[in-house]
Parts: sequence; C-alpha cells; structure tokens
Amino acid sequence: MLLSPFGRLSPFRRLSPFRRLSPLRPLSPLRPLAAALCLTLLPATVHAREVVITTTTHGIPHILAPDLEAAGHGAGYAYAAAGNTCLLADALVTVRGERSRVFGPDATVDLVGGRVSNLVSDTFFRAYLDDARLTIADPEVDALIRGYAAGYNRFLAGTDPQKLPEACRGAPWVVPATQGALRRLLAERAIQASGGRFAEAIATAAPPGTDPAPQAATDPLTPPPALASNGYALGGDLTADGGGLLLGNPHFPWAGSLRFFALHVTVPGVIDVMGATLAPLPLPAIGFNARLAWTHTVSTSRRFVLHELRLVPGDPTAYLVDGVPERMVARDIAIPARLADGRETIITRRVWESRFGAVLAMPARGLAWTADTAWAIADPERSDTRLVAQWLRLGQAGSVAEAQAALIAIRGTPWTNTLMADQSGRAGYADLTGVPPVTDALARSCAPTAGAEAIARAGHITILAGDRAACAVPGLMPADRMPVRNSRRLFMNANDSYWLSDPEAPLTGLASILGPTEVPQRLRTRMSARQLGELTGRPGPAVAPSDLEAMLFSERNLAADLALDAVLTSCAGQADLAEACTVLARWDRVSAPAARGAGLFRQVWRRLGADPGRSGRFWSVPFDPTRPFDTPRAPDAHDPATAGLLRAALRGAVADFRAAGLALDAPLGALQQRDGIPLRGGDDAEGMLDNLGLGALGPAGGFDTARAYGTSWVQLVRWRALPDGGTVPVARGLLTYGQSADPASPFHTDQTRLYAAGRLFDLPFTAEDIAADPARSETVLDLPD
Repeated sequence: MLLSPFGRLSPFRRLSPFRRLSPLRPLSPLRPLAAALCLTLLPATVHAREVVITTTTHGIPHILAPDLEAAGHGAGYAYAAAGNTCLLADALVTVRGERSRVFGPDATVDLVGGRVSNLVSDTFFRAYLDDARLTIADPEVDALIRGYAAGYNRFLAGTDPQKLPEACRGAPWVVPATQGALRRLLAERAIQASGGRFAEAIATAAPPGTDPAPQAATDPLTPPPALASNGYALGGDLTADGGGLLLGNPHFPWAGSLRFFALHVTVPGVIDVMGATLAPLPLPAIGFNARLAWTHTVSTSRRFVLHELRLVPGDPTAYLVDGVPERMVARDIAIPARLADGRETIITRRVWESRFGAVLAMPARGLAWTADTAWAIADPERSDTRLVAQWLRLGQAGSVAEAQAALIAIRGTPWTNTLMADQSGRAGYADLTGVPPVTDALARSCAPTAGAEAIARAGHITILAGDRAACAVPGLMPADRMPVRNSRRLFMNANDSYWLSDPEAPLTGLASILGPTEVPQRLRTRMSARQLGELTGRPGPAVAPSDLEAMLFSERNLAADLALDAVLTSCAGQADLAEACTVLARWDRVSAPAARGAGLFRQVWRRLGADPGRSGRFWSVPFDPTRPFDTPRAPDAHDPATAGLLRAALRGAVADFRAAGLALDAPLGALQQRDGIPLRGGDDAEGMLDNLGLGALGPAGGFDTARAYGTSWVQLVRWRALPDGGTVPVARGLLTYGQSADPASPFHTDQTRLYAAGRLFDLPFTAEDIAADPARSETVLDLPD
C-alpha cells in the first residue's frame, strides 16, 4: 500500500468509477479502510484522479494531488472557496480590458502606478498585453494553469451566485476563468515594476496637435510604497543548530488582488512545498520544503529603459534611426463601455509603438511628446511567461545551490531579490530580476541629450538615445553580471540595493542599472543591520528562531533612536509645546500597541519628510560609506535652521492631533485598528522592521487603514533531522490579514488578532502534524481520468 505524505492512501490508488459522480464530499472516518479494500478488489483498468484538500488551523489548505494539473485544480478551488472569488474575478476583468463595460469608463481602479480611470486601464491592458506572445511551451506549467482555471471554475459552477461574498454577490462579471485570462494576469504581475507602472503614460500618449487624454496625478517614477519587504537568511555558522534559518517578511497590500494566500501543495514524487502565493500562481511564491526555504524582497534594479526618440522634422509620428526615418505604428484600441445612462458603446483610443517599445508621455516629469522628441519604453518583462515555471523549480530545489541554478536558468523573478537558506547550513542571495542588458559602457555610448540625462537623474531611471539601432537593449542582463552569492554566514535585504546584502562583504563594481552603491541606506536596512548585529555579535548562544521572531516584533523605532533627543532639545522652553514634549519624553521609543507617544512621533517624522537631511546640517554626523549602517545620525538641534524645522514639525503634529480630536498621548493601538483590532507596526520611514503603512491621520480617530500595506505573510523556517538522515522543516508563520477577503469569513481577521499580539503560529507540514491539527477538515474533489 502506498502512503501519501499526509499519512493517507496515495492519490494514485484505484477507486470505484461510480465515486467520481460526486464532485465534492467530506471524508468519512472509514474512508481510508474502504479505499484500501478498493485497492485490492477493483480491476486494474479503473483509475480515478482526486484532489484531497486538508484544511488546518486558520484555513490553510494542504493540497494532495496525483499530478500538477490536479494540484493546480486544488489551488484554484481552495483560493475561491476561502472567500477570495471577488478578488480574482475583479482582477480578470481588469486584465481583459473590460472595466469600462462592467463598471463604466469614468470610474477608477488602483493599478501599481496609481489610481487611473477604467478607460485608461482598459486601453493599456488591451494594447500592452498580447495573447499571441503569452503562450506557454512548458507542459508542466501549462498543466498547472489549466488546472487552476478548472478548479476556480468548479467552485463557481457549484456555488449559488447569491452566496458569494458581498463584494461580488450576484454580479454578472463573475464569470469562468479562461487559461488565456489567467496568463494575462500572470503577465500583469510580471510588469508591475516596468511597463505596468506607466499604464497611464502609455494609454494617454498622443502626438502634438492632437487632443491627448488628461492624466491623473500618477507618478510612475516613484516606486509604489505598497511593495516592499524584509528578508534574512542565516547560514550554519551563525545558527544554534548549524542549519540554515530564514525569516521572510514581505510588505504587501492588505486589500486587493495582491493579498497573499497561504497553501501547501504536494504531488508525491514531484513537489512538496508550503508557503504563500499571489493569485493566480498555483504554487507558493515565498515558501519552503523539506530542505530549502526562500523569500523575496523588491529589488532596486531597474527593469525598464526609456529611449529618447529624435523625431523627423514636421512629422511627430516618425523618428530617426541611424539617420533613416522610421514610422511609429499606430494601433486603434476598441473598448466596449457602458455609459452613465446605461447605453453601451465602443470607445476607440489610439496608442503608439516604436521599434524601442511602446510610446509614452509624462509632461509633468518632463517627458512630453513634442514636435522634436518622443519617448519609448523597453520592457523585457512585457511577454514574460516564466513566473509559474520559476516557482515550480524553486519549490523543487533541495539546496541553495539548486535554487540559484534554477533562478539563473529560468530568470522568472521579474522584480524581486531572492534570499534563501537550506538544511545544510548554506545561505544565499540573488538579484536576478528582469533587468535590460545595459552596461555602464553602453549607457555612456548611448547617452541621451543633457535634458534627458537630467530627467533620468531626478527619476533614478535609465534613458538611452533612441536614434541609433545599437542602443536597443533586447533580452536580459546576463546572470554572470548580476549579484549572486552564498555562504554559511548572513544575507539580508530591506529594499536597498544588493550592495550590503552581504553585510560583511559589500559588493560593488556591477552595472549602475542594478542599483546604487555607497549611498545612504533606508532606516529599515539600518535597523535590520543593527538588530542582526546584536544577535550575531553577542557572547553566548548562537541565533535561534525565537530570536528572529522577537526581533521582528520588537517594534523598535530607529527614527526615534536617531532624532527624538534632538526633538526634545528643540522644544525645551516652548510653552505651547510643553505637553507634547512631556508625552515624547516619557515614550520608550518602541512602537508597540500600548505605546503612548509613538503616534505623535510618527506624525512629527512624517512632517519632517522622508529625507529630513535635505535641510543641510540636519545630521551632525554625515553619511560615511565606510559606516553605512551607523550614518548619518544625530540631528544638530543647536543649528537654528534644524531646530526651527523640528519645532515646526512638532507644532504641526500637535495641530493634526487636535484637529482629529485625539489625545497627544493616545496609545498607538487606538490610532491604528482594523475591524476594531489594535494593530502594531509603523511607517517604513521610521525604520520599523514590522512595517505597517497607513494613510493620513484623520477625523475618523486615527491613521487611515483603508489601504493598509506592510507585514503580510511571515515565515520563519529551520529544519529538524530525521533518524533516516532526512530533514523536515520546522516552520512558524502568519498571514496578518487572514486567508479570506470576505469580511463574513471566520478566516478574515483570525490571524489579525495573532498579529496584534505579535505572535506567529506553528505551520503543520508533516503528515503527523497535519493529522494532529485540532481544526483539521478534509474535502475531496474527484477529477476525470
């Protein structure tokens, strides 16, 4: 008798063909025995395929399937059944370019580059994503996507539309998913740090003399704050048991289709991996298996290049390449739309393409389409179909070396660094994102005009000349020119560049497009280095998982450590600031939920801005690239300009609290709540590892949580040796906002309460742990042979 990893009969067993008539059923306690009898009594020609979904505490599905297509089926079904149907249905409306028809052209939608009209969104997705270029040749990946569509559609077919979550209850736009639509959504994930950021600039670009569509206040040259992360991989030289240790802490939105979903997928003999994913990925994107764990952070490398097109005099839709005129290609995009009066119509919008990519225009950033100049974007991720293949191979990897080899071979992590650790004690880092192959030498030889160079410096982007064929940049930067390292020590990343991801051996000398080196680091990077240094440099015990868990939820506020003394010095003797100074002086500089003064300081720091050093002598100790984790520091409160800046920020913060009707010493947890649950964490700019990005302080009684982002999926992984020489992962985790987007679900805020308490929970991975889970329930989906 074959046993599955869950301690059940193998899904390859022979079962009665009549049992396949039941699409969904709970398991009887006698079912394993009955199945064993079937195994010996039924003729060998009868084969049934089934997916077993075992749900454990907090609604985490453990999907056992006989093959990858069936695994995808289980993943799609489990995601929808958890209460996330509306999220996926809405995202598919977006990538199909149907928002104007479903919700009206003037309504708006959040895209990665900002909030835009549905008409702009539809124009962009219909023009930018080409179904013919999004085909998938890998049969395993194709099977996973085919299965995911079938599983999601199975849930829809078996569910009364009036019993869907309120957000889409009875909505006609909740329709079955096609494989093509899922591929489009995967492509949308791939372009989030390249063409997707320029959706409005591409959809509204128009030659001079025509009537361009108005642009909203989106700024694609400013990275979206809602995509960030911490990742820490410790090798065996630093850990208590000599094996690897990994803490993944992505900072992603708490609402919308970028919510993580935790799952465990097992196909015996093929893959056994647990973690969290973004729909419609059928496998964990951040996860672990019996020998390897990995996480991702958003990379600072640049995943696109703009080209400055020199236009033919008198013809703004033609440009010169090596002195020869070349015409842009105009494409008219037909967009079905439903008008406010209910009438349906077709709106036609024109977009433009060049040999260097889509033409765009952003006048507010100096990138206007004039009679002399136009701009095009080279986006190597535009036709990326490698995402699922990448996470399939990572889930199958058994070591850091194998994981790095998979990253190099597939190049399917479009905009994220990867940090990893394995059971043998190896740790690693790689930034193998979708970067165009722009060397510094090419950047110099293809330098654009002085005006374009100034725009590039201000926006921290790459602009190349677009009047020479040699300046085109097809493909990706070769892997051997990108940062890839491993050792038995420490790797970390908190969204600064690769430069200090190995704190003991800074890496320099790579192409500038991969990110800056020898520059001031964000406070979250500095706090990471400070706290990890305290752990690894202390006398006595090596680092244990509990140390990293405590570190993440310590809620230490580096901005307060660096600047609060100066704030207190500046407000001494100011009668109108006496109460505020007293509140801040009593605060212990930890942004825990009960902390009084943490909220007031946050507002002070926000008013100072993300870079208070812009005031000249703000920092008395300037940045020193030889001491990047310790500088700059110590605001110069005796400098009149700096003191005035600090006092003005404090007065403004006090006024903000008074206007909102809030006490200056209100506990932080009273100022940031979700569904009545006090939250922990703080602003990225405060240097908080437990990042919780919230909106402005308002009259509703605190910081706006409607578009919260930050700590989302947390996984803390080590390994335990088995008597037979193998290993199993020992993991703790947390999905801060719960498995379900449906407020009516018991899995909507259950983990939020754990997050409020600063506590992870054990993640069951082995058959024994899954079987012992007190909340265990099982569902079986019969599939056709």
